Amino acid sequence: MGDNRYKMLPLILLSQMALSIAAPTNQCDLSKIAIAGGEYNLTDGANIGSKVVYTCPEGQYPHPFPSRECLFNGQWSNAKEKSQCRRVQCPRLDRIDNGEVYPRKEKHFVGDVVNFECWGGFEMFGPESRTCQANGKWSEINVKCDDKEGDCPNPGIPPGATKTGTSYKIENKVKYECDKGLQMFGSKERVCMENKRWSGAEPSCRYWYTFDSPKEVAENFASSLYETAESSNLNKTDDWIQRTIDVTTGGFMNNFLILDASSSLGEENFNIAKEASEVFIEKMSSFDFSPRYSIISFATEAKPIIELSDDDSIEAYKVIDRLKEFEYSAHGDKQGTNTRGALAKVYAMLSLQNVRDPENFLKTKNVILLITDGKHNMGGDPTVEVKRIREILDIKKDSEREDYLDIYVFGLGEEVSHNEINDIASKKNGQKHVFNMKTVEDMKTAFDEMIDSAGTLHMCGLAKEPSENEKVDVKYPWIAKITITRAGVQETCKGSVISKDFILTAAHCFNLDEELHTISVEVGGREYKAKNLHRHNKYNPAGKQDKKVEKSFDYDLALVELKTKITFSSNSRPICLPCTSGTSWALRKLGNSVRCSDHEKEILSSEVVKAMFVAEEKKNQLERKDVLIKRGSKRQACLDDTKKIDKFKNITDIRDAVTDNFLCTGGIEPQVDPQTCKGDSGGPVIVQYKQRYIQVGVISWGTINSCTGPKRNKGPVPALSRDFHTDLFHMLDWLKEKAYELEFLK
Repeated sequence: MGDNRYKMLPLILLSQMALSIAAPTNQCDLSKIAIAGGEYNLTDGANIGSKVVYTCPEGQYPHPFPSRECLFNGQWSNAKEKSQCRRVQCPRLDRIDNGEVYPRKEKHFVGDVVNFECWGGFEMFGPESRTCQANGKWSEINVKCDDKEGDCPNPGIPPGATKTGTSYKIENKVKYECDKGLQMFGSKERVCMENKRWSGAEPSCRYWYTFDSPKEVAENFASSLYETAESSNLNKTDDWIQRTIDVTTGGFMNNFLILDASSSLGEENFNIAKEASEVFIEKMSSFDFSPRYSIISFATEAKPIIELSDDDSIEAYKVIDRLKEFEYSAHGDKQGTNTRGALAKVYAMLSLQNVRDPENFLKTKNVILLITDGKHNMGGDPTVEVKRIREILDIKKDSEREDYLDIYVFGLGEEVSHNEINDIASKKNGQKHVFNMKTVEDMKTAFDEMIDSAGTLHMCGLAKEPSENEKVDVKYPWIAKITITRAGVQETCKGSVISKDFILTAAHCFNLDEELHTISVEVGGREYKAKNLHRHNKYNPAGKQDKKVEKSFDYDLALVELKTKITFSSNSRPICLPCTSGTSWALRKLGNSVRCSDHEKEILSSEVVKAMFVAEEKKNQLERKDVLIKRGSKRQACLDDTKKIDKFKNITDIRDAVTDNFLCTGGIEPQVDPQTCKGDSGGPVIVQYKQRYIQVGVISWGTINSCTGPKRNKGPVPALSRDFHTDLFHMLDWLKEKAYELEFLK
């Protein structure tokens, strides 16, 4: 027995040595992670698994890697080379087909400018010069010199690329390859098709540190997406042909949002991605169609948050509620990246939809938004599922069915696999479907800016929260400021933009003999002159003096017609008016059977209705004021309080002064409403319906003035204070006659 004990001792010692060798070091050396010229942040100090993330000044990037990780052996990853901030370069730009580039340089840094000339007989398409930008991309679009001898136009050579193929006849191909160290977005091969357009998407070559700015995403993704979604006329041609999704009114559309919930993204970033998705759904819900939504969260497993077949999938705000309820923790410790699994869920939902509604399945447009911060590490190649999705939608290469599928991929962060996100994304001529965003916050900013896209500018009742650098007008873009100058004295009123030609306001703002040259209108910081002034034909201030009404405001409504049309922009938009087709879309009251009464029941749905007006107590600072519209039995208190005021006591029937043409706000029950003041007259009284703003009244007059000019006095509002506003539901016949640009319900 003693002999056996001694024989075991070497084995015990060896096993202890093995355990000692395998035991992890607790921490990594923090002295080895500094970056020359930049800064770093640690996710978990020096502990195993902690990540050091580098940041550099604008125009520089961290070399050789954007981050390092504390490994199991106590060493930092990629530790052989020291980190330093280097100047950002743009891809090589030293030649173009059939032209000259100057100056020629081996390397191009931020701020460098190159110029172009085309040879004789070739026409230049694109700018004459381009500038290297701080994000590693050249400004403007690719420059091309073309003699128009080919069936397809010269496809050009993107910076940092080599092109093979110089013949541009139908069925000819061109191939592209990026320089060493650059990754390709777009199509590596393009074919000149029978329609004389190139297949696929224009390629671009990028360094790993090249990112799309939120502004670029808003322009390249949001504007085209929204413009197409708003397309509602099958007879529109020409510039409507190349729309991204071409959704028609009453058409069919599926929106899939796929959110990466892997450990590399983390809970905080996942929640920001959720917020960005909510913004996207809210904005899409503003458009004139009702798509179905599906949201899928994926890590090791894909978890549908809402499926196409769910009853709530067509109700945008119910979809948002479901998304809000979903927690990152639902994936537990299974935090891999199974991108294929998520796309397989999309395929399964499409298969079910095909079985349930085969008649409309192939008529349905499909948009997939994949938001991911890295490459897949389980589940297999995700492009296999992309091929299956294309097959079930009957999309053959370069066929017209391509319009029925758009896959947009948003890669987040520095360590995304560019090849993977490019392979998954759709590739269409003149369009971009793959974006590389530096942070999740940038993507949310881009989605938030989508409301500024060209396709939404004409839509009524939209607004957005201003950024730090924007004027507050973007929050109230439908407010007009009216100035009337008489004998050197100025009076001011408000109004609302209802179309490119018309400002809606109050008739009492103007003298009965008002000259047009005295009227000036400001919208979005731009001044407009009056072409015409239309007062309601029944407006007559002295018309009820026989009934002891000293000044009547009945039918207090006017339209200022402008000499110059308003150019809609982020700070100049139309507001929604009741009983118009635009408001029908905002309310989701669709079909030929919709009547004006349906609008009134939806917007003014109770005896106390939440509303707002916009005041300007400080110059150029617009401020929302929340009030309650009193209707039905609650309106009687307005009449009773008005009757108690001295100047109205002699009126036999108070309804001669407060006719049914007025909406009433003010008073102190059930809340204290802020008063309207001088300068608010003519402004809109607005009901907010989800994300849209609908004007229901025009500020007309009040019983008590306790304001000092445009400012509301501090202290209690008089209990008998009531404000009255011209009810637009009672003015529709006149509006239909005068506001010819608007499409009113029959």
